[in-house]
Amino acid sequence: MNLLAIRDELLARHASVSEETHDVTALFAGTKSSILKKAKAILAVVLHGYAGLVGREIQPGRRLGSEISDYVKKCGLGGIFHTDELPAYGVTADEVESLRRHLGVADEDAVILIAGDRKKAECGAKQVSHRARLALEGVPEETRKMLEEGSTAYMRPLPGAARMYPETDVFPVAITGALWDAVGVPELLSDLAVRFETGYGLDAALAHQVAYSESLPLFRAAVDAGIRPNLAARTVLATLKELGRDGVAVERLAPAEILAVLQAVENETVAKEAVPEILTGIAAGTPVADAIGAHAGGMSDTDLAALVQTIVADRIEFVREKGMRALGPLMGLVMEEARGKVDGKKVSEALRQEISRVI
Repeated sequence: MNLLAIRDELLARHASVSEETHDVTALFAGTKSSILKKAKAILAVVLHGYAGLVGREIQPGRRLGSEISDYVKKCGLGGIFHTDELPAYGVTADEVESLRRHLGVADEDAVILIAGDRKKAECGAKQVSHRARLALEGVPEETRKMLEEGSTAYMRPLPGAARMYPETDVFPVAITGALWDAVGVPELLSDLAVRFETGYGLDAALAHQVAYSESLPLFRAAVDAGIRPNLAARTVLATLKELGRDGVAVERLAPAEILAVLQAVENETVAKEAVPEILTGIAAGTPVADAIGAHAGGMSDTDLAALVQTIVADRIEFVREKGMRALGPLMGLVMEEARGKVDGKKVSEALRQEISRVI
C-alpha cells in the first residue's frame, strides 16, 4: 500500500527519472566520508520530483531508498547515498549543497549517489534509474526474501515468458561477435561419423560405432599419435570388448598402455595379432615393456615361408584337390604357429603364393 501511495504522489508531482548519469567524483575529492573517499568513481542520478519520497518508510525499518539499494547491491556494491538522508555518513551539508548546485536540481528533486569502482558504479546507476522508474508504476513484479525482523527485501525478478529462463541472480553479459566466434561448438556426432568414414576410410557401421562410443577420446588419441584409424577403431571397440567378455580385466588398462601397444604394432615391433595377448598380460599386471617384449621380434619372412611350405607339403593331396579353396583351412593351421608373431595378411599372401606354386 505504501508503494502505491508513493506512486500516486509521484504521478501527482509529474515526477521523472533523468536519463543522464553524472560523474561527480571530483566534487568529493576532499570529503571526510570514508566510503566516498576510497571510491574510484562517484556517480549521481537525478530523480525529479522524488524529494522526501526516497526516504519515506514503506515497511518497518525500510524505505523506498532501501528498495533502490537492494537493486544496486546486485552490482556488487554496498548500497547508495540519497539526499533525503544527507548530510550524514561523513557527507557535509556544504557538500550536499555543492552537489545540488553542480547538478542544477530543484528542491523537489532527489539525488542518488553510487560509489565504487567505475564498472560497478555504472551498473549501479542503471539499477537506480530502473528501480526509480518502477516506483512510478507502483509495486514491481519480483521475488522477495524474508528478513529477520519480519519485513521483506528484493531478491530477483519474477520469471516470465519474456525472460525465457535466464539466470536472475546475475546480470546479463553482452555477447560480442568476438566472444561468439571464440565459442567452440562441438561437432555433431552424426557429422563426426561421416568424417570418420570419408576421412579415415572406416566403413559406415564402424565409423558410427566409434563416433557414438565412450571410447571416442581413446580413438582420437590413437589417431593423433599416428595409429592407423582401422587398427585403432577395431582395438578400442572390438578387441577390448571381446577381452572383457573373456574375463580379462580391461578396466585396468590405462589409455597410455593401450596406445603403447598400438604404437608397437605401427613400429612393426609386434604383429597386430599379438595385441589381444599383450593387453591380456598387461591387464594381469605385466609391465607394458615386458608384455610387448615377450612378443617382439615376431617371425622372419624366411621362417614364415618355411612354415607355410611344411604345412602345404604335409597336405599336398588336399591342396591339389581343393586348389585355392584350401587357403582358408590352411590359414588356420599356419596361424596356430604364427599367431601374434606375424601379420595375418602376410600369412595369407605367403599361403596364396605357395598354393599357386604347387597346383
